Amino acid sequence: MRRSRRAQASALALVGGLAMLWSASAAAAQSAEPERGPGVSNSAGAEATPSGAAAAASGGAAAPALPPSGTRLEYGLSLGPIHAAHATLSVGEAREVGGVEAFPVTLQIEGGALFLTLDDSLVSWIAAAPLRTLRSDRNLHEGPHKEAYRLELDGGEGHYSIVPLPGAEYEPASDRPKSGPIPQNAVDDVAVLFLPRTLPLDPGADYVIPRFFRANSNPVHIHVAERREMRTPAGRFQVVGLDVVIPETGLFAEKRHARVYVTDDPARTLVQLTADTVLGKLRLYLTGEGGGA
Repeated sequence: MRRSRRAQASALALVGGLAMLWSASAAAAQSAEPERGPGVSNSAGAEATPSGAAAAASGGAAAPALPPSGTRLEYGLSLGPIHAAHATLSVGEAREVGGVEAFPVTLQIEGGALFLTLDDSLVSWIAAAPLRTLRSDRNLHEGPHKEAYRLELDGGEGHYSIVPLPGAEYEPASDRPKSGPIPQNAVDDVAVLFLPRTLPLDPGADYVIPRFFRANSNPVHIHVAERREMRTPAGRFQVVGLDVVIPETGLFAEKRHARVYVTDDPARTLVQLTADTVLGKLRLYLTGEGGGA
């Protein structure tokens, strides 16, 4: 019974990990300085040409890296045969954060699995040119774990800081690192979902992107695995299947075999995400959309 409870808690943490890739391993020391050079390499290890859709990944000018304001995407989330939660991803109106135009992107996940409840809310302020995170406010309720904090990413100084979230009921977890180095044009747990919009996604290509904000979770690896048609409750889509690995994270750790499916068009709308857990396959799938994704 005790083992079953641990498995349930672990599975719920992975569901929560959709909203926050920071797993329990985040409390480990972060002594290594991240790479602060160019932003993306191709499968041969050479620097990808900063032009067209790939330019945003390397810090150059490109097509919009974010969906337009007013976009709202609805998702269902299942764990094995169990419908565990629903999620919403939405983009708000731009405003200045630290003198930089940024868009509030909200990821809300509500539900639960096996008697454990989940209520996570992340609001990340993301600049689009180039794609990077400036700030993220997080309220996390995952079973008995409850915390709230603000993540500030200072690209000029090259570090992040964790501070209490103003007006929140809970404090940051005591074992959460309060600061650390970040790479150039760092992305957080929400902005990382938009990296495919900045890449050409050539068939069979491998992209190595050292831009996740935590040093021990770099580089992000994206492999273009397949192209096919997919049906979800939201409709029928032509999609690109991407194998994604982000070291030292819960949902995208190598052992989870996470695959992300995005539309095979410039919008790169997230259609489905799958990952292996101790209790079966986790599946996030698009159920509806509004605005201009």
